[in-house]
Amino acid sequence: MKKILIFDSGPLISLALNGLLSTLEKLKEKFPEIEFVMTPQVKVETIDKALTIKKYELEAVKIQSLVDHKIMKMSTDFISAEKLSKETMRIMNLANTIVKSDGEYMKIVHVGEASCLAFSNLCNCKNIIAIDERVTRLLTESPENLQKIMERKLHRGVNLTKKNLSTFTNYKFIRSTELAYIAYKNNLYEYKKDKILLDALLYALKYSGTSISSKEIEEIKNLDK
Repeated sequence: MKKILIFDSGPLISLALNGLLSTLEKLKEKFPEIEFVMTPQVKVETIDKALTIKKYELEAVKIQSLVDHKIMKMSTDFISAEKLSKETMRIMNLANTIVKSDGEYMKIVHVGEASCLAFSNLCNCKNIIAIDERVTRLLTESPENLQKIMERKLHRGVNLTKKNLSTFTNYKFIRSTELAYIAYKNNLYEYKKDKILLDALLYALKYSGTSISSKEIEEIKNLDK
């Protein structure tokens, strides 16, 4: 049975912005048994749209290079785009009718994230989703905290449609910070392996959009003792 690491746009963008996409190349060399996979929806977000914006064009070129060099495979190598699209829409419809405030449902999951969840459902393989976005992870890991976070953000009460939450119970996630830590532990960086490097990697990714607290970073750093 294949093992697949499914990439949302967040980790790809965070790694690209910090010049760390080579982390994925080195991880692929270290763990060749794991397939790295991107959906067409994530490709649109990280490559197709980014190529039209001068500010992000270079990052898009770098991410495209991962595909060109077969480090990153497309989900269409495993299942049809049509089948994935249908499941993606189903996931979006369910996810975006979970959080309700003032009588209206809130859009909390976007198409890229939903496509990763959809591929996870369809690939018939062991898989984990690389995602930095907090809300999608909380749907699986802690819906109660999701409700509290949304209430703090909106400054008003929020209700959850609990029957839809059952759809989001069997996913496994990893963030770009954990990928960086795995690379660090396996001596895959060309820099001196010390606490300064690990601290720099984790905080660079945090400030590039990875949803991770300083407390969580310290917990990761303590693993290296």
